Amino acid sequence: MRLKIIAFIILVSALVFSYLFYVNKPEEQQLVHYHQSPAEVKNEKVYIDEEHTLIAQQDAIWKFVGRKVEEFELLYGEPVRKDTSLYGYDWWIYNDDDVYVQIAVQDDVIISMYSNSDNLDFSPLTIGQEREEIKEIYSLQDEIEFEHLRFKLTENDLLERPIVQLTEELFAQLYIDQFTEKLAGIRIVNKEVLELIRPYELFYWGEVKELVEPNKEEWEEVESGLEQQIFDLTNEVRRLYDVGELVWDEDSHHAAKTHSEDMYTENYFSHYSLNGDGLKERLLAANAHYLSAGENIAAHYIDAPAVIHGWLNSEGHREALLKAEYTHLGVGVYQSFFTQNFIEK
Repeated sequence: MRLKIIAFIILVSALVFSYLFYVNKPEEQQLVHYHQSPAEVKNEKVYIDEEHTLIAQQDAIWKFVGRKVEEFELLYGEPVRKDTSLYGYDWWIYNDDDVYVQIAVQDDVIISMYSNSDNLDFSPLTIGQEREEIKEIYSLQDEIEFEHLRFKLTENDLLERPIVQLTEELFAQLYIDQFTEKLAGIRIVNKEVLELIRPYELFYWGEVKELVEPNKEEWEEVESGLEQQIFDLTNEVRRLYDVGELVWDEDSHHAAKTHSEDMYTENYFSHYSLNGDGLKERLLAANAHYLSAGENIAAHYIDAPAVIHGWLNSEGHREALLKAEYTHLGVGVYQSFFTQNFIEK
């Protein structure tokens, strides 16, 4: 009997102990691991929204810069002409009713490009785009730096011709029309071209590429190309602003050429020659007949696109560029001096 009682007490004690230890045990803090299941890999295409930057830019014409010119020819055909430039490359000029574009070609490779045509794809940029819209896409900086070069933009540069970086190697110089606050022209350049043309104040360490001074015959080729480009670009600007096209006038060309050469030779910059002759006397001497006439002059611009946008952003010069009454134009370039003679016949 005593053994049964002892056994019963032991059993009850064991049950109580088990309840206290196992059943009524306080909850311990648990460590929870969050994990993500491995992504399933499927052999199917990934579709990107059509407005995605990669899609929007895939057909942009500036993508040809850095590629063989034959690729451009396959799409756009032969240029209307090839102009010698001051910078060691040739400008291939494409100019028809719908498109105006200059591509800079060196060793069969496109190294730069310019256009003011509103029907070419420069995504994400567009001719006619508002400045404020551009600023939503790109931050307009007052300097750019790469390798041993640093370009510093003035306040006027930022207003009229800011520059943005498109890729590691390519930049876009943006010509802004100050009267409309819209994009009026685009120049695409690589680092080497930027070093050559130097469109902004340049700081550098080490050595920089220097231009080889052309001889007399080479200068004549460069000047002839600049004259034709200024003529073409003037008409393209007039088309964009719904003004009638101008016809080339050989007599006013001679008058303009004479004035540019005289300004260079005599080291002055004015609509009046040192002997007091003005546009009227020069046109008369060149046997240019007209009802009314106007003149634009410029000096020390890097090339034809730069000159055109300089005139477009100057009220008096802009008036001549876009005057509907003018019917003919003669352009004369002598080294870094530029003259336009507009006439109405």
